[in-house]
Amino acid sequence: MIFLGLRNINSIVFSQPKWEAKQHGPLYHQKYPLEFESFSPVCKSVELSQCTQEELINAYDNTIVYTDHLLAQLIESLHQLEEFNTTMFFVSDHGESLGENNLYMHGLPMSIAPEVQYQIPFLVWTSDPSALFKDQKTASQYHVFHSVLDFLGVDSPVYDPDQSILK
Repeated sequence: MIFLGLRNINSIVFSQPKWEAKQHGPLYHQKYPLEFESFSPVCKSVELSQCTQEELINAYDNTIVYTDHLLAQLIESLHQLEEFNTTMFFVSDHGESLGENNLYMHGLPMSIAPEVQYQIPFLVWTSDPSALFKDQKTASQYHVFHSVLDFLGVDSPVYDPDQSILK
């Protein structure tokens, strides 16, 4: 999930782009154009247990290569909006199991899910060189809401500055 915030003196725009990177299985090899297939061989079966772990990881990693490309394009577009301070928050809703302990995809309850299903990317890019971030090694989905409110300058009784990644 990607949310964009654009802020200048007179306006705030908050949107979600129409494209989304897709790393959902089981057909990972269909989630990216062929020119982004950096790793091979890839799994092409709907039955993930029929693929080698290498094929499965390669197919999944190719979706990440494509996501990186899309994010780079988005950041380049944001650079061109010079009249705005722009920020991109990129957060995944979950991770994926790729055959570890014979588990595939996602969806296990948090209490028994392996870390790969709940450790997620949380990337923030900003055009504002004065933006300061807290010195923390990890962040979670709990930080997203408060960080977006902080970025947009929204005053709310539910806002918790301790949960924002911004200084």
